[in-house]
Amino acid sequence: MGEQVRSMTGFGKAYYKDENLKLVVLIRSVNGKGLEISTRLPKELIVYEREIRDAVKRLVHRGTVSVSVQLEFFKVKPSVRIGDLGDIVDEILTATRKLGLSISDDLTLQLAMKFYNPAVSEENYVESEEFKTLFFGILDKALSDFIKSKIEEGNNLVRDIENQLQTLESLLEKVKAVAPTLVQKHKEKLLQRAQELLKSSENPLVANELKLLLEKMDINEEIQRLKSHIDLFRKELQKGAPIGKKLEFIAQEMLREVNTMGNKLPDLFPIHVEMKTAIDKIKQQVANIE
Repeated sequence: MGEQVRSMTGFGKAYYKDENLKLVVLIRSVNGKGLEISTRLPKELIVYEREIRDAVKRLVHRGTVSVSVQLEFFKVKPSVRIGDLGDIVDEILTATRKLGLSISDDLTLQLAMKFYNPAVSEENYVESEEFKTLFFGILDKALSDFIKSKIEEGNNLVRDIENQLQTLESLLEKVKAVAPTLVQKHKEKLLQRAQELLKSSENPLVANELKLLLEKMDINEEIQRLKSHIDLFRKELQKGAPIGKKLEFIAQEMLREVNTMGNKLPDLFPIHVEMKTAIDKIKQQVANIE
């Protein structure tokens, strides 16, 4: 048993809030032929875009995925370097002495803080290891929620597909039951027609043509191939993600066999139509599988 089957559609979210900031990560996906990832990030987090994409790629194989991040700062803990502040104080004192001014220690410190701006910028904070650990922890939670929703929807798809496979199998049993009778009826009609032609013609080609027509009515090969395709489909379904593209191919092959049956033996109508309908429903569900 491989991974669980996943739908290409999914939604996940994670939320964090403390006295400094609020962080919301939303992940959505819809159907896609390959894997496409788009991001909506605040300007401070653009630096992590590649790592965000890589985190998604490690978990998702197919679909159009969008990652949206909301970041709001309330206050950021300042990170003051006393040595740097001291250097600015020395510069202020040197300048004031040159100008012949005398200012208080309080004013000197106020000026130093203004020039130094100890309240660390948000851009600098988001590049700290502290924030990075926090952010990617929240992203991982959102991704877990996202994958969980894809698996839940995948389970629904598998149930629907299995129902249609069972319908297809029961219809195939009907075909196996009625096909010999239908073929026999056609044989009788052809033989009657052939006898009429042979009476008016000595052409040996008529007999050969009759033989070919009778052979063309035989659908045993298509019946066996369709059964094999159904078995293979179930086997692949057990493997889990990523299998969508392979299942689409098998479903197409199943349809090919059913169409051939209908062409060879038109009297299979309406069973033939019901089989095509079941396969069409399978294809619709498979189109949603990752």
